Amino acid sequence: MVDGSGTRSPAGERVWRAACELFSREGIRSVGVAEIAATSGVGKPSLYRNFGSKDDLAIAYLRAQAVAGLASFEAAERACPDDDLAQLRHVIARVAGEMGTPGYRGCVVANAAIEFPDRDHPVRQAVDELKAEYLRRLTALVARLPVGDPDGLAYTLQTLMEGASATAQFHSVERSRATLIEAADRVIASHLRE
Repeated sequence: MVDGSGTRSPAGERVWRAACELFSREGIRSVGVAEIAATSGVGKPSLYRNFGSKDDLAIAYLRAQAVAGLASFEAAERACPDDDLAQLRHVIARVAGEMGTPGYRGCVVANAAIEFPDRDHPVRQAVDELKAEYLRRLTALVARLPVGDPDGLAYTLQTLMEGASATAQFHSVERSRATLIEAADRVIASHLRE
């Protein structure tokens, strides 16, 4: 199977672009292989040759969507070298900044968790792995701060980011952004040791 980051045939690239657009607009579960094939102009056999299955294609899509979030830790380190607190705020600000951007419908990976509640489903397993990796990186960053419970703080911050992302879908984007930044700053301050 070729994933979202690998080299694909021209037909595989058309499948990839069509699937990404459809998954983003309609959700993963509601999009069928026939719809992907029709939208891409590529037959089902080519889809299976390039991606193995719809689940494999969906997993590749989720991994590709998660790249920016996971890369935000390296971006924060480049933007704020030698300042771990500024790096943490940079990561949180990136999440806040995504809210309200064109086409934004919340965290794609979190949305997939709702679509696939069965934790034994391969797509859901990929979701859980991606969210666990994000929390692992967030915890590693928080652990560099003078805090007594880095695991607890990281979990709280991830919960705030996920909640703000969801809230921005049905309330004010600006208020959700501002609330995330303010609440995160307060929670971080409450955990910092003198």
